[in-house]
Amino acid sequence: MEATKKLSSMEPPETALHAVKAGFGLRKVVVFPSGKLDLAVLQFDSECQPLAAGMRSGAGSARQLLYKSGSVCIDMRMQPTPGSESILLIGQLLDSLNPGHGIGGIPVSLLAKGDTLFRKKTNDVGEFDFGVKPVHAMQLVFGIGESRTIVVSVPEATAHTGRLM
Repeated sequence: MEATKKLSSMEPPETALHAVKAGFGLRKVVVFPSGKLDLAVLQFDSECQPLAAGMRSGAGSARQLLYKSGSVCIDMRMQPTPGSESILLIGQLLDSLNPGHGIGGIPVSLLAKGDTLFRKKTNDVGEFDFGVKPVHAMQLVFGIGESRTIVVSVPEATAHTGRLM
């Protein structure tokens, strides 16, 4: 009984809540294939890395992120655009079963608060890029064939301070 009482008072991690809410929000906007919907899992975030010994500060203006869903990896970089209020979101879609080759021709959409901001396809080597003013609750959606959709929850960013959150 005591264990059950403790569990009922615990809250899930904020990242899990954000990912689930993003997935439900997408259902209203994106027509999904009849197949699988995957939420990509964050594997690496440069903002979470400790500073090297002896460094007092080291916050760079760019943030490197790596997400994974099955064998598909999304390598992504967010950086402020100098002299503007926008950020540059660039990345590459890769298959870990076929290293060294990007996944080209994949539809990718950038969504914010349930609205589609941009749609494009990855280039021949799996690269994509978006220049956008930072908004809350952004997601990248990749349509992998007819049977799979991968969703990446993009971290919050502010361009005017040059700091990515």
